[in-house]
Amino acid sequence: MSSSPRFHILSIDFQDLDVIWNVRLFYLAAGFRFVPGRVDPDLDLLVILRGDPGPPHRDHRGIVHVYDYVKELQVDWPERFPRAREIRLISLFRPDPLPEGLRWVPGYLPVVPEFWQQSPFRKRAGRPLHIANFKPMGDDPYQQDLARLARHGLVRVYGGRWDRLGLATHGLSYLEANRRLASAWCCYGLMYPYQRGLTLSGRMWQAPLHGCLVISEQGTNPLGLPGILEVERFSAETLLSVGSIRECWQIRQEATRYWREATERLALQLDLPAYRGPSAAQLASCGRERRAQHLRVAWGRRLARAGRWLTPPPISCWWRRRQRTLQGLGRLLQGASRPDGGPSNR
Repeated sequence: MSSSPRFHILSIDFQDLDVIWNVRLFYLAAGFRFVPGRVDPDLDLLVILRGDPGPPHRDHRGIVHVYDYVKELQVDWPERFPRAREIRLISLFRPDPLPEGLRWVPGYLPVVPEFWQQSPFRKRAGRPLHIANFKPMGDDPYQQDLARLARHGLVRVYGGRWDRLGLATHGLSYLEANRRLASAWCCYGLMYPYQRGLTLSGRMWQAPLHGCLVISEQGTNPLGLPGILEVERFSAETLLSVGSIRECWQIRQEATRYWREATERLALQLDLPAYRGPSAAQLASCGRERRAQHLRVAWGRRLARAGRWLTPPPISCWWRRRQRTLQGLGRLLQGASRPDGGPSNR
């Protein structure tokens, strides 16, 4: 009896844990065995996320699947993997020109609805959300609109570095972010200008799976995904885009159907076995990692907050050392877990 084929996920920064969990579950459901740690040249499959992995992996002799969903780098993949048996590039649109030795697969990313959806289905009255780090993109009108709505108390913003626009925010774990999306009627998306119309924001699949409408920039939904409302500007009028919990439930149902069908289609295009979804044990394994990431983020926030509170002036040397220790632990835990509720550039 032959052993299961082995695969490894390679990312330049392992920032998008939501993507990594979806990808792992997708290939586990296809019969692959995940191999963590060092990249073995004899692996059956190497999955590339978030751009160029660098030259140390040129000896890989198996298959390579590249998910080009960030749109930040142009990489010569056949040159990067000269010994690979096959290289497939998964992106929404066909590269022009398509390099020789590269097979294009129209698609985005695998999405596993059952891993993210909350039960029972509930909605609470509250402000719309925006969950993402501040994006350094000058005087972008959409970002300025978001900041203005947040300053007037109309939108709740989570993520890092929004203090540059005068907003006090903090990051979220993936578990916290999904709980908030599950209780919200709508949220705001925001992409870099160079990404608009070429790829999708992570919120465009995550929020609708919870029945949360995504209010997004004009021209950012070329595929007509369910649960996305494109607008020319973010304004107070868009806050009334969802009128009932029945609409939220319909968004969830349509998004669930869309992403299940898209993931099944992706498996066929990649010549994988017919996709039937991950097992309960596979879902539980990734669920434990998600819970651990949440605990690291939550405790990191508490330690950092405690370090600030414990030092009223005058500050003794002993208290100063305690403060620095607590703040350092908080930064370490949060930095290791990427506590922004999602990637900053999607």
